[in-house]
Amino acid sequence: MNVTQVVRVGIAGTSREYTYGWVFNPLEGGQPLKVGDRVELPPNQVQADGSSGTVVAVGSDYDGPMKNIVRVIDGPKVQSPEDDLWGGWGTGEYA
Repeated sequence: MNVTQVVRVGIAGTSREYTYGWVFNPLEGGQPLKVGDRVELPPNQVQADGSSGTVVAVGSDYDGPMKNIVRVIDGPKVQSPEDDLWGGWGTGEYA
């Protein structure tokens, strides 16, 4: 039973926010996102390799097409470079 949660994500290194879906299955241990969760985002026209961001709001009034979040990046802070596509870019903590 997949559930799609709609969230607003602040893109790392910018002041922009976008709406994304987060698909999870609560019957298989999947969890909803919460404000402050760091997430990996899919590729787009500007960033062919995708990007990362932080959930800034749960829910959105946006009703157009949206892409889904790739995965949650564990922890409040990246523990190793392979956990963050951008090596801390936008946080002031460059790898």
